[in-house]
Amino acid sequence: MSEQNISIIIPAKASGNFIVRQVGVLLDYLHQHWQGQFEIVVSLNGDIDDIASSTDLMHQEYANHPQVIVHQHYAPAGKGASLQSAFLKTHHSLIAFIDSDLPFDLKFFSQAQQHIAAGASLVAGNRRLPQSVMQLPTQLLPTVFKRHVFGVMYNQAVRKLFGVDASDTQCGIKLMSRDFAEQLFRTLTCHGFSFDVEMFLLAKARGLSVVSEPVTLIQSHEKSTLKLGGELLRSLVWFVKFKAKQLKGEYKEQPLLTPETVALLQFTSDDWGLSRAVNDGILALAEQGLVKRVSIMTTAVERDYRLRELLKVPNIQVGLHFNLTNGPMLGDYPAGSEMAKGFSLNGLLIRSWFGLKTLSKELIDDISHEFELQAQSLKDQDIPITYFDGHHHMHLLPGVLASIAPLAINKGIGHTRLVSDHSLFGSIQYLLVFLSWRARPVARTAGLSYLPVSYPSMKAFLNRNRWRRQLASIKEPTEVICHPATLGDLQCLPEAYKDTYDGARAYEFWAIRSLYKG
Repeated sequence: MSEQNISIIIPAKASGNFIVRQVGVLLDYLHQHWQGQFEIVVSLNGDIDDIASSTDLMHQEYANHPQVIVHQHYAPAGKGASLQSAFLKTHHSLIAFIDSDLPFDLKFFSQAQQHIAAGASLVAGNRRLPQSVMQLPTQLLPTVFKRHVFGVMYNQAVRKLFGVDASDTQCGIKLMSRDFAEQLFRTLTCHGFSFDVEMFLLAKARGLSVVSEPVTLIQSHEKSTLKLGGELLRSLVWFVKFKAKQLKGEYKEQPLLTPETVALLQFTSDDWGLSRAVNDGILALAEQGLVKRVSIMTTAVERDYRLRELLKVPNIQVGLHFNLTNGPMLGDYPAGSEMAKGFSLNGLLIRSWFGLKTLSKELIDDISHEFELQAQSLKDQDIPITYFDGHHHMHLLPGVLASIAPLAINKGIGHTRLVSDHSLFGSIQYLLVFLSWRARPVARTAGLSYLPVSYPSMKAFLNRNRWRRQLASIKEPTEVICHPATLGDLQCLPEAYKDTYDGARAYEFWAIRSLYKG
């Protein structure tokens, strides 16, 4: 029966042979005791090199075990983020997680499954119930006692601040329905130690059943990397954020966007090809029916990864994400020239006096040549581009749009982007509004079309119910600029292709995913 099929996520700091052994223990237990189908998703995180070596060891050991899925998580940092991205690799109706050292009696899963079958949404292990048992050597008593005191004080604060009826929110073993897990990860904004609190706040706000289950804790050694002093300060900060979200109703279930509103919102996802996680995130949202337009970086290292899947999405539009600042150019430029070396965003902004000065004719001619090469490259691949914009919005620099617009029109590309979102006032991105204001006469003269634009900030991605209400108020076709990814993996790229906006893309992905079920 599907309600007995389980996906168990192990968030694990990449630790070589240790995690290989622990997965073997869990795998043997499930083979012997679990009645339904199962899979183990190992979410490796930490140092890039350690993740790579641990991945190799896992593949060597479990190559013939399809139930073991190795997932590499790079950013954002934190256990909650590691679980969030790993959830996308799961397939079954029950979702569980357990600490990587497997410090609990694994019978918990069978006992917890009965509560889910009876209607509970979340079953949380609770070390403070009278029936719970702790087995540990005496030398660990001082450390465990110190953590016990911290945990008691922590949960007293949680109960008093948020009205949560739980005496152990942080226990490292939990089981939940898939529906609750989806709701949780669409809502989760805390990625560190305190992320567990958000699942209790979510369940409380939505009137969902939570069961505390006794556990047997078996601890033979001290493995935790938790630093109590620093975690106390971080927890206090997150408690303030949680309270603000609770007061704003962010944990309450709100109406999703209607199909009529979704039809008006032209979510345009930039940076296709930048990395695999970027492509994965864009494709998932396109298949969900939210992302309507995808801007392709023709020079990016992962341009072709899952591209044919994207082009099969019904009614998807693709465009050229004209790129001057990430990786090498397509053109054959003299060695040592600016076009051969590439540009930085700040360098081009300074050259244009932050939008006040037209770039030199020689540079504009080279940029136009590069635009034509990049557009033709996509057309040669039978990729039906219908619009263009720019990576870092470089097409808005003075002189650039006037030069490339006729080339675009000649190739049948008659639509572009002008950023008209005045809510950006007070941020560095408001410069885009100024550049777009200067470029508007050029676009009109050239015959380029463009839409009103909404350019959401990180505040929107963190306050998702509020953002949904703002989007629901839009009454005309509007382009919504986004940069989603299932996780941050840009640090894995060659130096020339890296980008500073990395882990925060995951916030965008989950915020957009929360808007509409599709």
